[in-house]
Amino acid sequence: MLTYRHGPQSDPFHYIYSSDGWLRDYDPPAKFPFWLNIEPTNACQLNCLFCSRQLSQRPIGYMDLSLAEEIFAQASGQGAAVRFTGWGEPLIHPKIDLLAEKAKKHNLKLKIYTNGLALTEAMMDRFIEAGVDEVQFSLQGLTPEQYAFNRVGSDYDKLKKNIIMASERRQNNRPFLSVLTSVLADEAAKADGEDFTNQWLQYVDKVAIDLTNLNFVSSLSRVSPYLNNQSSDLRRGPCVDVFLALEIKYDGSIQFCGQDSKGLEEHTIGRFGQISLASAWLGAKMERQRQLVGRDFGHALSPVCQNCYHNTDKYELFKKLSRQAKTGDGEWGDERDRTSGGR
Repeated sequence: MLTYRHGPQSDPFHYIYSSDGWLRDYDPPAKFPFWLNIEPTNACQLNCLFCSRQLSQRPIGYMDLSLAEEIFAQASGQGAAVRFTGWGEPLIHPKIDLLAEKAKKHNLKLKIYTNGLALTEAMMDRFIEAGVDEVQFSLQGLTPEQYAFNRVGSDYDKLKKNIIMASERRQNNRPFLSVLTSVLADEAAKADGEDFTNQWLQYVDKVAIDLTNLNFVSSLSRVSPYLNNQSSDLRRGPCVDVFLALEIKYDGSIQFCGQDSKGLEEHTIGRFGQISLASAWLGAKMERQRQLVGRDFGHALSPVCQNCYHNTDKYELFKKLSRQAKTGDGEWGDERDRTSGGR
């Protein structure tokens, strides 16, 4: 389920979702990625049930400001947008506000993913001043109890307080605010997704509900009792991410995919500074991966991709919404616009 409060054109990234190269029109790939997924840090204050970070043996680190500046300089003018994401909580980076300022200085659209717990009024004001385009808050489940079960170590009341604070402090509805959650099968059965959506649309502009995938962490004893309860659709689909985004870790490693929490060498294209972003994107390694999982459905031959299944319809919904908005096929109300797929 994907719901907009004021329609898809209110989304600061609508220009990507409505572009001719988005999703099923992506092959051959564009000359530069749509997204640069940048990991400010792999440090996190939570121990979530579903998170592959539990398997990671990478040392904890933080992206250097000078490295970020070079990345943003290469991306500037290429039409790509930046997402602060990765295997940590971006807001834990001690200079996250400066990272945001540098991205915006290079005229890059910027989206920040966060669990929301470290957000402060001062930080939010810096994001507003810098011109951050979107802040997306990651939840889990549909109720406070489901959230607490999945996001071990978190604080639902604090998160809600911070989201309300962000909503009240922003100016002219910017940054755009969104909430993303995913659900296990029994969570979807015991709670109402419509109620969840209506609750959060009081404060944010977009709400998405996805399916929880536990297959990446299926080897963990704490996870095994819930494997039959995951709601992911266990079918293969052509990977879209290898046609849309490059992953850049805090140390400058460039990878095919953001699902590799271990930083495996076979998923690494190269290191920024030794290879340019454009060369990594259009190079032989990336093309081989596109062929393997983007065209040939060879997921089983890749250590991380073998655990990847279809757990979201939001990509298709973005495309559907954008096409409706472009063609006029569909009516959009003044207050709330929505569509939904399988979930």
